[in-house]
Amino acid sequence: MPDLEKRPSIPVQVQRELWGRSAGRCEFRGCNECLYKDPVTQQPRNIAHIAHIISWKSTGPRGNPVDSPRLAKDISNLMLTCPIHNNLIDDLKYEEEYPVDRLRKMKKDHEDRILQLSGLGQEYSLRVVELVSKLQDQVPAIDPKDEMDALLPFYPMREKVCIDLCNTESIRDAKRIIDQRVSLHLDGDDQGKSYAVFIMAKIPYSCYLGYAFGDKRKVKTFQHFRDTDDWKWKNGGGHVGIITPETKKCSDVNLLVNLSGIIAKELIPSYPSYIIQAETPSVYFLQSEEQVVEFRMRYREVLDQIRNIHSEEVKIHLFVAAPNPITFEIGRSIIKNIDPTIILYDKTADDVRYKKIMVLHYRIRDGKKPEGQGVLDNEKDM
Repeated sequence: MPDLEKRPSIPVQVQRELWGRSAGRCEFRGCNECLYKDPVTQQPRNIAHIAHIISWKSTGPRGNPVDSPRLAKDISNLMLTCPIHNNLIDDLKYEEEYPVDRLRKMKKDHEDRILQLSGLGQEYSLRVVELVSKLQDQVPAIDPKDEMDALLPFYPMREKVCIDLCNTESIRDAKRIIDQRVSLHLDGDDQGKSYAVFIMAKIPYSCYLGYAFGDKRKVKTFQHFRDTDDWKWKNGGGHVGIITPETKKCSDVNLLVNLSGIIAKELIPSYPSYIIQAETPSVYFLQSEEQVVEFRMRYREVLDQIRNIHSEEVKIHLFVAAPNPITFEIGRSIIKNIDPTIILYDKTADDVRYKKIMVLHYRIRDGKKPEGQGVLDNEKDM
């Protein structure tokens, strides 16, 4: 005979609370499907089901004569699910695979996560800024899900700023685009905002983005890790030290940043060289945010030392072998009203020696650029 038992109607208030607790997403672990729109067309549509952990029928999955009627309308016994996982939970064939404790744990973990994230204040929101350019003739891509995973417990604001330089060949054009994006999207809408910066771009572009940001904004940078293919900061990592040359006052000095590799001195000008160097330079050197903070301190220490010994009129010739969060800090940590002129060098694709790429910073005095600006403005195409 057919089963004539009628499924108890779930009160509207209980349904509303369940939707709120689950944020309208499937509570089955690993699914998280959005239940208020079609997964294909994205059109508004209610595809949610309410599944019972302990079946409302004593003969149903995980049901029994005592708990089934008692918990039939209890929110602690209900899960909001997609159609697929509703059928899975309600299938007697999988009753042993999905016992009561396991389903309760799924429900609790999902609802605890929603409660935590929805309880975060405005101070936990970050505006994502992406900078990409071709790297060895390849166009990189930054996965939004990887960004989200890296940001937790922070969360991204709805609108992000994307700066795509993949089709930009000229440094001048790249600087102009970066200045435009910063002016348009950041300068006029900046009060109280914090930023999350994700970069997969050439060193000069990353340095200049940091310089355009400046040191007044609140910024968190992230590193793409090749070994785990994600952006989540890790723990530990080595330290950086400073190597200072024995020299008297000079008009020009080198500044080498040796973190992901070592700049060969025979390929650069023969000025006295200040060096910021990792204990063991490697593409895997950078692991944690603490290392970025330590680098910033050492970098400022060196810039102050150079200025104090050689005066503000010295020109700093900058050579960088470092990952993007560090190159961003190289530009961002410059104090624009006191630091000397900084000229950035890099290798072009078909050259062995380093060449002047751009003036990262001009010494500012009375709003004028230093003499010789025509030579310093001779910025190279990438």
